[in-house]
Amino acid sequence: MNSMARIIIDLVDKGLRAIAALCLVILTVLVVFQVISRYGWGSVPLMTEETARYAMIWMALLAAAVGVRDAAHIRIDFVPTLLEAVAPKARRILEVLLDVISLTVFLTLIWFGVDTMMFAAGQTSDGMQIPLSYPYSILPISFFFASVFALLRIVAGDVRP
Repeated sequence: MNSMARIIIDLVDKGLRAIAALCLVILTVLVVFQVISRYGWGSVPLMTEETARYAMIWMALLAAAVGVRDAAHIRIDFVPTLLEAVAPKARRILEVLLDVISLTVFLTLIWFGVDTMMFAAGQTSDGMQIPLSYPYSILPISFFFASVFALLRIVAGDVRP
């Protein structure tokens, strides 16, 4: 992969990590505020619960996309490790096959994510009164980036150390 493409991919990776970290900070602040509100004033604004929920979902899905780049997603590596000792080429073939399967799943999830966004477009959230397509937009976004990272792993063997 050329250096310009690597710089762009690294910037995207850092951006996704930063947004996921921001979502974690927002989630933490809102949950602490909710606890204080519940015990101090006896009620919690509905908007804070909804925002915290969306922040958690966005954080998890963006972190999952980054996990694809780092090959840090959940997988059982007993067979690949065993293959490494016996036939290193077979391990690489197996890893490419697993990445192709992952890419297929991610592309399918993009399709269903867009479908879900369109379905939710006519509905509004209870707390913030925004179209539900806004928070649901993370589905195609995160799986798009997961697809890009999986494709890079397949084509360029882009596995970060």
